[in-house]
Amino acid sequence: MLSNYKKTNARSQMIKMKKRGMSLIFSIGILVVMGILVFSLINCESIFGPSSEETTEEDEEGEARIIVYNNYGEALNIYMDGEFQFLLGHKGNEKIRNVSLNEHTLEAKKPNANTTIDSETIDVTSYTDYTWTIDDAPDINVSNQYGKTLKIYMDDTYQFDLVDEEDRWIIDVAFGEHFLKAVKAADGKEVASTTIDVEENKDYSWVIE
Repeated sequence: MLSNYKKTNARSQMIKMKKRGMSLIFSIGILVVMGILVFSLINCESIFGPSSEETTEEDEEGEARIIVYNNYGEALNIYMDGEFQFLLGHKGNEKIRNVSLNEHTLEAKKPNANTTIDSETIDVTSYTDYTWTIDDAPDINVSNQYGKTLKIYMDDTYQFDLVDEEDRWIIDVAFGEHFLKAVKAADGKEVASTTIDVEENKDYSWVIE
């Protein structure tokens, strides 16, 4: 009886070892298959070509671009050398691509008025990025050096009071001529006036003395 028990136990141990061996072989097989799959995925690029990001970077090499930023406050039509490029919204930016090595004139115009808001000449001398920022609408800085508190008007519309040695801005002034005047706050007597022709997208100033 004891010998039969030993035989049975030995056979049981052999079966267990065989099952463990098969499990180990199966696990190794799975690892080999996974390794082949990972290797295949890594090498997919050689079959299908480089990733889109790398392709974009390669495509951009040897190309001059002008990046336009619009801080004017409203959408503008962008032109280069008289040719329309795109409509650029406020706070937006867009690239003019494949720009030739030469001087180029850029213009920003209101879509419905064809009024030139800003312009710039860029000398493109190498294949790199250039930038042009369209600033916000023109402002007029008014400075009171008269010695008394004044009331400021533009085109007969009241703007603000200015105490002596104070300056303030009239902001977002439209293009064209604007008539400014200053009167004493005490009695309304006019003490100074001027006409400012806003014809460029830049800031202007008026000092009252």
